[in-house]
Amino acid sequence: MLHLLVALLYTGFLLKSTSQELSVDPDPDDEFTEEDKIISCPMTISILGGGTVSYSEEGKVGSMLTYHCPPGHYPYPTISRFCQAIGQWSAMTSPVGQRVKNASCRKITCPPQLEFENGDFQPHKGSFQEGETLHFMCHSGYTLRGSPVRNCTADGKWTGTIPICDDGASDCPNPGIPTGAIKTGSHYRINDKVQYRCQTGLLLFGSSERVCLESLEWSGSQPYCYSQFTFHSTKDVISSFGASLSAVMEVASDDKKPQKKQFGRTIKIEKDGKLNIYILLDTSGSITRKDFEEAKSTVIQLIEKLESYDVVLNYEVISYASKAIEIVSLQYPEQSSDVESVLYLLTNFQPSDHNETGTNLYAALDKAYNMMVFQRAKQADHFQKTRHVFIILTDGKSNTGGNPVHVLKKIEYLLGIHSEPGRQDYLDVYVFGIGPGADRPQLQSIASSKDKEQHVFLLKDIKDLKEVFDQIITDTNANMCGISQEKDMDGKPGNRTHPWHVEVKVTSASHRDNCKGSILTNSWILTAAHCFTDQHLRRPETVTVLYGASSGKAKNILIHPKYNIVGLRSKNITDFYDYDIALIKMENNITISEDARPICLPCTKDATRALRNPQVTSCEEHEKEFFKLEEIPAFFISKQIIDKKDVTNKKSVYIKHGHKKLSCDTAAKDAQGYEKVTEVSEVVTDRFLCTGGSQQYKESITCKGDSGGSLFVQKKRRFFQLGVISWGTVNDCKQRDEPPSGARDFHINILKVLPWLKAHLAKDIEFTDLPAHS
Repeated sequence: MLHLLVALLYTGFLLKSTSQELSVDPDPDDEFTEEDKIISCPMTISILGGGTVSYSEEGKVGSMLTYHCPPGHYPYPTISRFCQAIGQWSAMTSPVGQRVKNASCRKITCPPQLEFENGDFQPHKGSFQEGETLHFMCHSGYTLRGSPVRNCTADGKWTGTIPICDDGASDCPNPGIPTGAIKTGSHYRINDKVQYRCQTGLLLFGSSERVCLESLEWSGSQPYCYSQFTFHSTKDVISSFGASLSAVMEVASDDKKPQKKQFGRTIKIEKDGKLNIYILLDTSGSITRKDFEEAKSTVIQLIEKLESYDVVLNYEVISYASKAIEIVSLQYPEQSSDVESVLYLLTNFQPSDHNETGTNLYAALDKAYNMMVFQRAKQADHFQKTRHVFIILTDGKSNTGGNPVHVLKKIEYLLGIHSEPGRQDYLDVYVFGIGPGADRPQLQSIASSKDKEQHVFLLKDIKDLKEVFDQIITDTNANMCGISQEKDMDGKPGNRTHPWHVEVKVTSASHRDNCKGSILTNSWILTAAHCFTDQHLRRPETVTVLYGASSGKAKNILIHPKYNIVGLRSKNITDFYDYDIALIKMENNITISEDARPICLPCTKDATRALRNPQVTSCEEHEKEFFKLEEIPAFFISKQIIDKKDVTNKKSVYIKHGHKKLSCDTAAKDAQGYEKVTEVSEVVTDRFLCTGGSQQYKESITCKGDSGGSLFVQKKRRFFQLGVISWGTVNDCKQRDEPPSGARDFHINILKVLPWLKAHLAKDIEFTDLPAHS
């Protein structure tokens, strides 16, 4: 009966026993209140030095208290404590093991430089305050690599990179010594080893031992010594995690090499290849409901970002507390490979599904391992080609179940990670420690350890994690169309929320105007024909295209051969915009980047991949995919002056289709110059899309200067251009967001001019088979 008592105490309930035995069944004669039964820890803890204390789960067993200090200070000797089954908060000890009774706020300092080879540094001190500097110099015959001067920052980290004095005489370069560390080993020939340890109170991240390899490089990753209160900056995490997983996820064959050096190894996946993403989400008692909902929202954001790529992604999402619960299972491909199903299941999952406290990461990893065993048994050949990425989010320490490292070793054995050359790239384990309670040494032991890479990330809070996941999509692969970021990064030029959008500046002796356009490839821009005169066609160099933070000249301008602005003059119709579409061939190729990249065109193989449809998808099926509704939500980009600055914003409209198209088209007769039109089909042919005049939705209208821009829709987290802005019935920029009821805009339907586009773009864009009527 003793084991039963211990187990029940851990869950936070104390049962009354008699002298005979412990009774689990409630005794009707006992008059216990809920307060008698439930054990909790006191919520009256304080911290010296002006700090505050917060509690999760109202001090219940298994919950956590967190110490908070003023800016520039950190809680000593610990940042958090957990509530034990005996109703007391866990004990505090100093870095040397002495018992500490009261927590206090201490000033954040930077670790000192303990050793420096082949040179000297000043000053020699035990710790450094914010704003203080370290200066490094080399002995004669040695060259300094890294930063000669480093500054101590407010978050306890040094600016710059590790300074190293080297003479180039060894096989491997001097690996350097980070601040707060002591290095053993001073020979750098092939097979020589160096070892690192941190001074008391600091934690080692990176490799504690490195070997000089035959490639004349050091194995492992650069070590660093961090304090318990030090977190990674979001900028650092974006560059390292984003480079390895998402920012430069290259859709390429295994033998294709990156064209430029990156901050981490690129995960290389065959085009239309397969990647399993395992997301393990901590839902233990130390996580408040608010924090969990924010974490869940952030994971949803990450999934939406990853879905931007032309890679078949399958998801296994596991929530873990004292036990592990599958939210999304790879056992059901119809769910795990369908992003809408994944997001639905994740959105509707509630932390209350866990009815016990504890953090059992072992169980979560073991559930993933068993799923991998199931997959290999089902499709061994396919499993061998599948890559596996684990993303683990936690705010604490795995404190129940087995050692999670043991499960990871089983996973590595299953995948043959250490038995076959090149198999290391088939498994990556990224661990995000959120907040002060994350057990840093344990996270380090769980994460992958790979050459020149970082897989452990320590972030201050969920807000920082959200920022990281928002900014990791910066892929520069030219084949990836229709990708954008949700918001621009501060301080960065260009417009990353719609990177295909360009400005077309046209000038001549008698004509000066601006139009817009869209990037289709690194050398082709799509725009409107009416932007150009015959003089521009003869002298294309007078046309300049502004994209991102750059610009370039036109080499050639192609107008659709059936475009004729004066085609209806015989009927007293001044301007006729049928086939109002043009292509600009750039003199110099556009450098595809986060700031300038192509939008997807329907009826292309790139669009098929972006839509996650089988490769046999026809152009007719594309049309059905895009035109399912009678009012299709769409967007265009328009420039406005806000706070005396030019800002490009996404405007919402609805493409009228089916029965609603005719009523939309009819309003064209109210346009200036079209008053005498008897049949609207004379000026609004079937090559036009119509927006405006919705009775149900609010719509914006285009403004002078928007011509040639893209009318686009969003599908599967990608953007597809369906039209080119041509003309409108109202030209009043002041009313663009509150237009009159009769305002309409007309756009050339891309699907109706595909043969012409294919004739000129087939060498750059792979089109599907086009229907006979296009």
